[in-house]
Amino acid sequence: MTARRYDTTRRQAAAQERRTRVAEVAAALFAERGWVGTTVAAVAAEAGVSTELVTKAFDGKPGLFMAAFRQASFGGSTDLPGVFAELRLEDEPDLDVRLDRLVDFACASLVPMAPLVPVMTAGAEHDADLRRLVRAAELGHAETAREVVRLLAPGPVGDDVVDEVYVLTLAETYLAFVQQRGWSTERYAAWLRRSLRAVLDSG
Repeated sequence: MTARRYDTTRRQAAAQERRTRVAEVAAALFAERGWVGTTVAAVAAEAGVSTELVTKAFDGKPGLFMAAFRQASFGGSTDLPGVFAELRLEDEPDLDVRLDRLVDFACASLVPMAPLVPVMTAGAEHDADLRRLVRAAELGHAETAREVVRLLAPGPVGDDVVDEVYVLTLAETYLAFVQQRGWSTERYAAWLRRSLRAVLDSG
């Protein structure tokens, strides 16, 4: 019985390692080749697994892309609120320290995520399943924006503040500054901190 439980645990760990490997490979290929140029078969070949395994494990190309997106930005977690909760902002009494943690978290997520954002936009135009997954991700981002306001606003705020935080922390906003305007990540981080502080303080 003990050996059987051990073997099951080992198989589960090996399966998770394969999933992580496939997601990492997929993130690199999607960033390099785009939505149309990246196939499930190509990801499987690069990762050294079967196409059938990838299709079954990720429920097709849309699910594979979202797994790659999460792997690049949140270490593979499907629980953005849970990842955000790990910042333990509620345990920190200093609002400025909370804001610093948030900005560091945003930048750490956005830098690896950014190359996949245009791929996601292009893919959503072609695939209804990906559009649904993107919509779910947008709703998750909105929930996180509400949590940011709850944890960082020094007092009551107006209805627009959540939407402003939502836009400030979008990957598309990061890309506009860094890719289109040539900002460094450090310059973007300083801007984000100033902008969030201004919005949250304005109420």
